[in-house]
Amino acid sequence: MAIIPPVIVVMEKACRSAAKGLVRDFGEIEKLQISKKDKNDFVSSADLKASKTISYNLEKDRPDFLQIDEESYSDQDEEKLQGDQPVFVFDPLDGTKNFIHGNGYFAVSIGLMHKKEIIAGATYNPILNEFFWAHKGEGAWINNSRLRVSQRNHLEGSMFATGVQIKHPDILSRGIAQASHLLHQTSVRIMGSAALDLANVASGKFDGFWASRLNLWDIIAGIILVKEAGGVCQNLLGKEFNPLEDETLLASSAAISQDFQQNLKNIT
Repeated sequence: MAIIPPVIVVMEKACRSAAKGLVRDFGEIEKLQISKKDKNDFVSSADLKASKTISYNLEKDRPDFLQIDEESYSDQDEEKLQGDQPVFVFDPLDGTKNFIHGNGYFAVSIGLMHKKEIIAGATYNPILNEFFWAHKGEGAWINNSRLRVSQRNHLEGSMFATGVQIKHPDILSRGIAQASHLLHQTSVRIMGSAALDLANVASGKFDGFWASRLNLWDIIAGIILVKEAGGVCQNLLGKEFNPLEDETLLASSAAISQDFQQNLKNIT
């Protein structure tokens, strides 16, 4: 059984508190008031309530830490990541469209960054009561069980998850081309929650994940989950992925990371 670091206890409390309202609203999905945020992205009243709940809990338990929230993000928040104070970066509802359509593949996700380094991450799937967490040097865990990435050592027969950025036509067309290429050897799934996809790479349910131009709050927790579970997070050049600079994230086990990267790097 893991000795849970204090900051993970704080993050779990915030995740579970927010999830109570999400689960309640999920059960009455037809009654939710949905407002349009932009062309292909909707935010629900449940999303906004969860955001406030997380912010309240994090501020109460770690008042000296800064926060970056998907729902209230502004360009000024970038400055928080450049300073010396720890910063919580969170998405109160990753998989909003799934949620709105009554699909239970969604999560609450919180990451902690300090001096541009990811220190800890937590992703909670409230429908399955799966709490994924990782802390630098402490491994990756689901509830009280240790996580390990898939041990598959070749692409053939692997299963990958990806995200499609409809709002960016160039990324969309490239993603489709990449998926088509991989489908000659593997299976590819589009699930609708990058946070859960990465958690499931860490748990070995997916052999890998890739996507481009995601926001920091989509992937911050998942990156440390994958790394602490023995996996690799890289960019299309095969270098370690920098969430503040790189456009495309490839996450997988170390065993297939090179083949994975080589198969995707030149596809446009």
